[in-house]
Amino acid sequence: AALAALSHAFKSRTVKKTYLAVTVGNPGRRVVIDKPIGRHPVHRQRMRVVPDPHKRDTRGLAPKDRMVDTRTPAQAGRRAVSFVNTIIFDNKLSLAQVRIQTGRTHQIRVHLQDRGCPVYGDDVYGLTDWNRKLAKTHRIDRPLLHAYTLELDHPITGEPMSFRAPMANDIRQIATAIWPQGIDERPDLFEP
Repeated sequence: AALAALSHAFKSRTVKKTYLAVTVGNPGRRVVIDKPIGRHPVHRQRMRVVPDPHKRDTRGLAPKDRMVDTRTPAQAGRRAVSFVNTIIFDNKLSLAQVRIQTGRTHQIRVHLQDRGCPVYGDDVYGLTDWNRKLAKTHRIDRPLLHAYTLELDHPITGEPMSFRAPMANDIRQIATAIWPQGIDERPDLFEP
């Protein structure tokens, strides 16, 4: 019964998932990214934001020339919603908090890349030159993305539960370089 209730909580999206990401650039404060994600048409292991053919400017076209969406649901992608809030930006890198409403494959990485602020260290969706610098300077060779909190109701009692995972040392190292006073101002983010 508990496992079924827990599975239902994830499926019905009542579980709140929050991540911390170090990004190249500033994704912004209180940003809602509501863009569908689907498989890349050529590189099938990759995901991408699926362009919306209806958002094209068709004001000057005759009705017969306007685009009709003939894509299959798989080609149209699946709805993906991310809430992004930059905590600090040092004119190069940001420490951002990202909460996801949906849980699509690579959702955060794809949404941030589409916004022009890829996750630092992400070899699939990120910036090669920046990632080489990260690997060479800090010996970090992974995306700086961290599952920070998970909030859900207990599957049997209904009591709210919250779990927090401390930042990994490599992310803490870069976050501290971006925001040295962060340890004092937001100890909840930096404590081991």
